[in-house]
Amino acid sequence: MTDYNVSDHWSADDPDWLKSLVSSLDRRHGVSTVLPLTVITEEILEWLELASGVDAWKNTANRKSLKGDLEESIGTLGASLRAHIGPPLTRFQTAFARLDRSPGAVLVQSPGTRSDAAWTDVATAAKVLLEALSSDAAVSASWDDLVATAQDRMLKGREYRPIAELLFEQVRRRGLNAEHTFRNLVSVMAFGRDPSDIPIGQKQVPLTERIARARTYVSTPAAVEPIVVWLGYVGGSGFPYLSAGRVSFMNAHWAVPNAEPGRQKFEHMAELWELVKHGSLFKVAKMIGEQSDVDFLVRVDLGRTTAAGALDRAVRIVDTILDVSIHNSGGIRPHLAQYGLMRSGQAGVANLMISRRETGFPDDHYGADITARAIEEHGPRIASALTDGELPRFLAAALEVQTTADRPFNRDMALRKPSEADIRSVVPLSDRVVQHVAAYAALAPNDLFNLLGKHWPHARWLVDVQRAVEMCLLGGGHRDTLRSELLRQWLGNSPSCPWILIVADRSEDLLSLCRIESERAWIRRMFASVSDYTEYRTLIGYYTAEVAVLEARRRRVRNALVHGNPASFAIVDSVREYAQFLSRTALNLGLESYVEGTEPAAALAKRTDEFTAMQAGQDAAGYWRAQLAA
Repeated sequence: MTDYNVSDHWSADDPDWLKSLVSSLDRRHGVSTVLPLTVITEEILEWLELASGVDAWKNTANRKSLKGDLEESIGTLGASLRAHIGPPLTRFQTAFARLDRSPGAVLVQSPGTRSDAAWTDVATAAKVLLEALSSDAAVSASWDDLVATAQDRMLKGREYRPIAELLFEQVRRRGLNAEHTFRNLVSVMAFGRDPSDIPIGQKQVPLTERIARARTYVSTPAAVEPIVVWLGYVGGSGFPYLSAGRVSFMNAHWAVPNAEPGRQKFEHMAELWELVKHGSLFKVAKMIGEQSDVDFLVRVDLGRTTAAGALDRAVRIVDTILDVSIHNSGGIRPHLAQYGLMRSGQAGVANLMISRRETGFPDDHYGADITARAIEEHGPRIASALTDGELPRFLAAALEVQTTADRPFNRDMALRKPSEADIRSVVPLSDRVVQHVAAYAALAPNDLFNLLGKHWPHARWLVDVQRAVEMCLLGGGHRDTLRSELLRQWLGNSPSCPWILIVADRSEDLLSLCRIESERAWIRRMFASVSDYTEYRTLIGYYTAEVAVLEARRRRVRNALVHGNPASFAIVDSVREYAQFLSRTALNLGLESYVEGTEPAAALAKRTDEFTAMQAGQDAAGYWRAQLAA
């Protein structure tokens, strides 16, 4: 929208209210602090589903703030919309007021366990209200209110602004491009043109007809059709072909040249050719010294849906796969460089902007290879699980928070030392991850924290045994042949036996390489615990006592960081590993239950067969020898 559309072209016969109406569709001149009713209703629904802890709903100030925003939004509604959504709005207000008056025992309930009618009534009423606000009739009513506001020349405030912003949000929620829709409304009202007309000149269309056309246009639902999004990423040149569910990954350096008719056939070849045949999208290097615009492509089939917001939906699906894969195996995060949209099999909008290559190391091919292998290992399972829809709400929230917590410590940031602020953020973010997973499993957060704490002793023992091995393989000395042999056995992609048996069978060889004399006794003890059940039980007793201390310290640190109480950096850093263990274990088990379709609470409580056998008195080496024999 340009300024001449709302000011310069008007004739002397055009009424001032028409100019006011058209200019009210221009959102560049500031927005209102009043939240559109759709926005505050969605916010309350988010709080109902995700907000937990005594500082959420039990906090009177939070409820008062939400109530104040809701009342302000309702106060700016126009008469037409207010009349149309009267019953669902009243139902929502009544349910929210009842929740606000609920006793503390109800308000402290955590997400996933909120079965009281006070919670469910508000959530149901909020969804009904949002559905009513997104209807054809509700959008028409908002348009009528905007026209009526423009015609009331007695108004001296910016009464039109909240109505226009609500209309914008209603259009967006209906799967339409709201910015494009508002530009076309200007075209209809200011010039009398249909949205599909070439924007040249003004047509002599009566004002009443313009208003009617605009009303019909803004209330027309978005077209529902087959939508496919192609995403081009940089940062993964050696990518294999993977296809699972509605997502396909492919190496752009191979796929783009072969998309041309007559070349080697592959799945979705014709569709890719429609996007690349003009040579501007997804360009790959043809000569040495050239740089490709993209390294690998991801095709996301969104099924029959609306085109507006399709890119965001496709990126969320791919981000979920990337987040899970990188969280589990490491690597670098590929950067979205270009995209192309297919509507009903025809090429639609595309974006040719090139993303700069940002990695921790320049040209980090090794990191890209780690990412490719991570997606190859984890991608198909999570992509198949996503076939029926996006990740469940609580798991999606947990994954988002965990990704934020991991970000300062991953390979992309390898050349930047994590700051104290980065490390301090781990504890509250990890706490939030566990709370989201608890909600997914319908468990109280404290119950899940206690459950996860029971995983710590055995997991800590396994990690310490691995640390002991790595101390022996640091390098140096004069026994390079033996060290190389052990490194190949320890780090090989296809080991001949479980790593526990490498420790049991080669412990003396490993100790002979150890050059950290101060740790030798501890390392020997860790190696012995693999085959000596008594030594294992002694260590487990130590780690179990450690849990009680770490959990109490973690809670103290978490509360201090959230509420601004004293928490020295040394104390915070001392619980970082434990906090990360809790959140990563919770998220991994939650994702596993989702992919496998098992009961979340059961998956979080389940222990490995190795742990069960060792609890019964069998040593680790003996267990794995029996597994191999079987």
